[in-house]
Amino acid sequence: MTQDADTGSQRKANTSADLRALASKSMSLAASVIKILCTIFAAILVIHIVLTVASANPQNGITTFFADAANSLTLGIGDLFLPASESLKVILNYGLAAVVWLVIGAVVARILNALAP
Repeated sequence: MTQDADTGSQRKANTSADLRALASKSMSLAASVIKILCTIFAAILVIHIVLTVASANPQNGITTFFADAANSLTLGIGDLFLPASESLKVILNYGLAAVVWLVIGAVVARILNALAP
C-alpha cells in the first residue's frame, strides 16, 4: 500500500513538472511568434519606404500591395509628421511605425518569457 502511495505522488510530481515544461515552451513559442510577426510588419513598412523614396511605379501591383499593407500597419501615426517633402513624410511616419512595431515585439516577447514558469 505504501508503494502505491509513493507511485501516485511521484506521478503527480512528474505530471506537474511536465505541465510546467509545456507551459514554458508554449509561452516561449508565443513570444517567438509575436516577435516574428512584429518584425514582418516592420519589414513591410520599410519596404514601402524604400519603394516610395525610390519612386517606384505607384500603379505596379507590388508597390500597391506594400502601400496598402503599410497603410494598415501605421498604428495611426501615418500622418503624424507633415513635412513638405513626400519622401521625408513617408520616411518619418512609416519609419516611426516600423520602430514602434519592433519595440512592441520585443516588449511583448520579454513579458511572455518572464511570465513563463
